[in-house]
Amino acid sequence: MSGWAIMEDSELLSHLRKGEVRAFDTIYDRYWSDLFKHAYYTLKSRDLAMDVVQEVFTWLWLHRETVVITSLKHYLKAATRFKMANLLRASKTRQIFIHDLQYTSDSSTTPDELAVRELTSVIAQAVDALPDKCRKVYSLSRNEQLSHAEIASRMNITVKTVENQITIALKRIRLFIGHSMIIISCLLSHL
Repeated sequence: MSGWAIMEDSELLSHLRKGEVRAFDTIYDRYWSDLFKHAYYTLKSRDLAMDVVQEVFTWLWLHRETVVITSLKHYLKAATRFKMANLLRASKTRQIFIHDLQYTSDSSTTPDELAVRELTSVIAQAVDALPDKCRKVYSLSRNEQLSHAEIASRMNITVKTVENQITIALKRIRLFIGHSMIIISCLLSHL
C-alpha cells in the first residue's frame, strides 16, 4: 500500500490543489466505485453513470485550485447527485421537445415546413412574453399594419414612444429567438 493510499482526504486535497496528479488518482481510486454505484442505481444506465462520474472528476480536476471542500466524500456525492439531476432534467426536456415535434408534424411535413412552424411558434412565445404596452404596440404595428402615428393616436402616446416600444419589442424577440434556437439546436443535435 503506497503512502498516497493511506493519506487522509484533507491531505489529498492539499496535494490536489498543488496539481499533484497522484493525489487526484488516489481520490479517483478511493471514490469512483461508490459514485458509479450511486449514479447507476439512479440512472439505470452504465454509460450514463460513467459519464456523470467522469464529469464530476473532470470538474474537480479543473477547479482543484479554487474549490473549497470540507468533506470530500460528501462533496463528491453531492456533485454526483447534482450532475444526475441536470442530466435527468435535460433528458426530460428533450423527450418533451421530441414528443411535441412528433405530435405537431405528420409524415408529409418537410423539414423546412417544420422549421417554419417551430420558428412561428417561438416568435409567438416571444411576443407573449413582452410587457403589455410593448406587446400591444408591436401587435398594432405588425398584425394590423398601423403606422406609428396611428398607433400613437389610438393608444394616446407619442410617436417617439411607439418607436421606442417597437425597438424594445424587436430586440427582445430577437434575443428570445436566439436563445430558443440555441436550445432547439442542442436538443436536435442529441437525437
